[in-house]
Amino acid sequence: MRVIGKRLGASCPESWRIGAGLASVVLVLMTGCKGLEGGENLSVGASFSALPNIGLSLSAGQVFDRDAERTWAFELEGTHQPWDDEDLSDDGNPHAGTITQIQMGVKRMSDPLDSRHWTQRYGVGWFRARGEPNIVQEAGDYEVLYAGWGFETHLSKSVTMGPEFSLMLAVQEKTRDVYVVPQFNWHISWGF
Repeated sequence: MRVIGKRLGASCPESWRIGAGLASVVLVLMTGCKGLEGGENLSVGASFSALPNIGLSLSAGQVFDRDAERTWAFELEGTHQPWDDEDLSDDGNPHAGTITQIQMGVKRMSDPLDSRHWTQRYGVGWFRARGEPNIVQEAGDYEVLYAGWGFETHLSKSVTMGPEFSLMLAVQEKTRDVYVVPQFNWHISWGF
Protein backbone atom coordinates (compact mmCIF):
# COMPACT_ATOMS: atom_id res chain seq x y z
CA MET A 1 0.00 0.00 0.00
CA ARG A 2 1.38 3.42 -0.90
CA VAL A 3 0.29 6.76 0.45
CA ILE A 4 1.85 9.99 -0.80
CA GLY A 5 2.75 12.24 2.10
CA LYS A 6 3.75 15.85 2.60
CA ARG A 7 7.37 16.89 2.97
CA LEU A 8 8.12 17.08 6.67
CA GLY A 9 10.98 19.53 6.32
CA ALA A 10 13.87 17.63 7.98
CA SER A 11 16.88 17.04 5.76
CA CYS A 12 18.91 13.81 5.88
CA PRO A 13 21.73 15.30 8.02
CA GLU A 14 19.14 16.68 10.48
CA SER A 15 17.39 13.29 10.59
CA TRP A 16 20.65 11.48 11.36
CA ARG A 17 21.45 13.93 14.17
CA ILE A 18 17.97 13.51 15.65
CA GLY A 19 18.23 9.72 15.37
CA ALA A 20 21.72 9.66 16.90
CA GLY A 21 20.51 11.87 19.76
CA LEU A 22 17.53 9.60 20.46
CA ALA A 23 19.74 6.50 20.32
CA SER A 24 22.17 8.10 22.78
CA VAL A 25 19.37 8.93 25.23
CA VAL A 26 17.90 5.42 25.04
CA LEU A 27 21.32 3.77 25.51
CA VAL A 28 22.08 5.97 28.54
CA LEU A 29 18.69 5.08 30.03
CA MET A 30 19.21 1.37 29.32
CA THR A 31 22.61 1.24 30.97
CA GLY A 32 21.83 3.66 33.81
CA CYS A 33 18.66 2.06 35.17
CA LYS A 34 18.83 0.78 38.73
CA GLY A 35 18.05 -2.91 39.09
CA LEU A 36 14.45 -3.61 40.07
CA GLU A 37 13.27 -6.17 42.59
CA GLY A 38 11.22 -9.17 41.53
CA GLY A 39 12.62 -10.51 38.29
CA GLU A 40 15.11 -10.27 35.47
CA ASN A 41 16.13 -6.73 34.54
CA LEU A 42 18.09 -7.34 31.34
CA SER A 43 17.17 -9.43 28.32
CA VAL A 44 18.69 -10.52 25.06
CA GLY A 45 16.78 -12.16 22.27
CA ALA A 46 16.60 -13.34 18.71
CA SER A 47 13.68 -13.73 16.35
CA PHE A 48 12.61 -14.97 12.96
CA SER A 49 11.40 -11.94 11.00
CA ALA A 50 9.10 -11.89 7.96
CA LEU A 51 7.83 -8.99 5.85
CA PRO A 52 8.79 -7.21 3.82
CA ASN A 53 11.46 -9.93 3.34
CA ILE A 54 12.60 -12.88 5.48
CA GLY A 55 15.43 -12.70 8.01
CA LEU A 56 16.59 -12.61 11.63
CA SER A 57 16.63 -10.07 14.47
CA LEU A 58 18.77 -9.58 17.58
CA SER A 59 17.59 -7.51 20.54
CA ALA A 60 18.53 -6.25 24.00
CA GLY A 61 16.30 -4.78 26.68
CA GLN A 62 16.36 -3.14 30.13
CA VAL A 63 13.36 -3.15 32.48
CA PHE A 64 12.59 0.31 33.87
CA ASP A 65 9.22 -0.25 35.61
CA ARG A 66 7.64 -3.36 37.08
CA ASP A 67 4.53 -4.17 39.13
CA ALA A 68 2.10 -7.10 39.35
CA GLU A 69 0.01 -5.87 36.41
CA ARG A 70 2.65 -4.86 33.85
CA THR A 71 6.35 -4.55 33.08
CA TRP A 72 7.91 -1.84 30.90
CA ALA A 73 11.33 -2.18 29.24
CA PHE A 74 13.50 -0.15 26.85
CA GLU A 75 14.48 -2.21 23.79
CA LEU A 76 16.96 -1.94 20.97
CA GLU A 77 16.59 -4.34 18.03
CA GLY A 78 18.49 -4.89 14.80
CA THR A 79 17.00 -6.85 11.90
CA HIS A 80 18.52 -8.10 8.67
CA GLN A 81 16.25 -9.61 6.01
CA PRO A 82 18.37 -10.95 3.13
CA TRP A 83 15.89 -13.50 1.77
CA ASP A 84 12.98 -12.75 -0.53
CA ASP A 85 9.78 -14.72 -1.12
CA GLU A 86 11.22 -15.37 -4.59
CA ASP A 87 13.74 -17.65 -2.86
CA LEU A 88 10.81 -19.86 -1.79
CA SER A 89 8.47 -19.55 -4.76
CA ASP A 90 9.12 -17.85 -8.09
CA ASP A 91 6.03 -15.84 -9.04
CA GLY A 92 7.72 -13.95 -11.88
CA ASN A 93 8.41 -10.75 -9.93
CA PRO A 94 11.99 -9.46 -9.70
CA HIS A 95 14.09 -10.58 -6.72
CA ALA A 96 13.86 -7.99 -3.92
CA GLY A 97 16.99 -6.58 -2.32
CA THR A 98 17.88 -6.87 1.35
CA ILE A 99 16.29 -4.90 4.18
CA THR A 100 18.39 -3.77 7.18
CA GLN A 101 16.53 -2.23 10.11
CA ILE A 102 17.16 -0.74 13.57
CA GLN A 103 14.39 -0.07 16.08
CA MET A 104 14.39 1.44 19.56
CA GLY A 105 11.42 1.79 21.81
CA VAL A 106 9.51 0.31 24.71
CA LYS A 107 7.97 -3.08 25.38
CA ARG A 108 4.97 -3.52 27.68
CA MET A 109 4.13 -6.94 29.11
CA SER A 110 0.66 -7.40 30.59
CA ASP A 111 0.32 -9.70 33.60
CA PRO A 112 4.08 -10.52 33.79
CA LEU A 113 3.66 -12.94 36.73
CA ASP A 114 1.55 -15.31 34.61
CA SER A 115 3.27 -17.91 32.42
CA ARG A 116 1.53 -16.42 29.35
CA HIS A 117 1.02 -12.73 28.65
CA TRP A 118 0.26 -10.16 25.97
CA THR A 119 2.97 -7.79 24.77
CA GLN A 120 2.96 -4.43 23.03
CA ARG A 121 5.92 -2.63 21.48
CA TYR A 122 6.11 1.03 20.42
CA GLY A 123 8.96 3.13 19.10
CA VAL A 124 10.97 4.65 16.29
CA GLY A 125 13.29 3.11 13.78
CA TRP A 126 15.09 3.28 10.49
CA PHE A 127 15.52 0.83 7.65
CA ARG A 128 17.41 0.67 4.38
CA ALA A 129 15.79 -1.11 1.45
CA ARG A 130 18.08 -2.21 -1.39
CA GLY A 131 17.42 -3.49 -4.91
CA GLU A 132 13.74 -3.69 -5.82
CA PRO A 133 12.17 -3.91 -2.35
CA ASN A 134 8.84 -5.47 -1.48
CA ILE A 135 5.98 -3.27 -0.20
CA VAL A 136 7.82 0.10 -0.31
CA GLN A 137 8.81 -0.49 -3.99
CA GLU A 138 11.67 2.04 -3.92
CA ALA A 139 15.22 1.50 -2.66
CA GLY A 140 16.38 3.98 -0.06
CA ASP A 141 16.38 4.93 3.61
CA TYR A 142 13.15 5.09 5.60
CA GLU A 143 12.32 6.61 9.00
CA VAL A 144 9.78 4.56 10.96
CA LEU A 145 7.21 4.78 13.74
CA TYR A 146 6.06 1.32 14.80
CA ALA A 147 3.54 -0.44 17.02
CA GLY A 148 3.46 -4.19 17.63
CA TRP A 149 1.13 -6.62 19.40
CA GLY A 150 2.11 -10.09 20.49
CA PHE A 151 1.86 -12.96 22.92
CA GLU A 152 4.61 -14.64 24.98
CA THR A 153 4.82 -17.94 26.83
CA HIS A 154 7.45 -18.74 29.48
CA LEU A 155 9.39 -21.85 28.49
CA SER A 156 11.38 -21.62 31.74
CA LYS A 157 11.87 -19.05 34.49
CA SER A 158 14.09 -16.92 32.23
CA VAL A 159 13.16 -17.87 28.64
CA THR A 160 10.08 -16.62 26.78
CA MET A 161 8.88 -17.23 23.25
CA GLY A 162 6.04 -16.00 21.08
CA PRO A 163 4.71 -14.26 17.97
CA GLU A 164 4.26 -10.57 17.30
CA PHE A 165 2.62 -8.58 14.50
CA SER A 166 3.81 -4.98 13.92
CA LEU A 167 2.79 -2.13 11.68
CA MET A 168 5.37 0.45 10.65
CA LEU A 169 4.57 3.89 9.29
CA ALA A 170 7.62 4.39 7.04
CA VAL A 171 8.61 7.72 5.47
CA GLN A 172 11.19 7.67 2.68
CA GLU A 173 13.96 10.18 3.45
CA LYS A 174 14.37 11.54 -0.09
CA THR A 175 10.81 11.77 -1.41
CA ARG A 176 8.89 11.87 1.90
CA ASP A 177 6.47 9.26 0.49
CA VAL A 178 4.65 7.41 3.29
CA TYR A 179 4.13 3.63 3.40
CA VAL A 180 2.43 1.23 5.80
CA VAL A 181 4.68 -1.82 6.25
CA PRO A 182 3.55 -4.95 8.14
CA GLN A 183 6.06 -7.20 9.89
CA PHE A 184 5.80 -10.56 11.67
CA ASN A 185 8.36 -11.72 14.27
CA TRP A 186 8.65 -14.90 16.32
CA HIS A 187 10.70 -13.86 19.39
CA ILE A 188 12.69 -15.92 21.85
CA SER A 189 14.15 -13.95 24.78
CA TRP A 190 16.37 -14.74 27.73
CA GLY A 191 16.07 -12.57 30.84
CA PHE A 192 18.80 -12.27 33.45
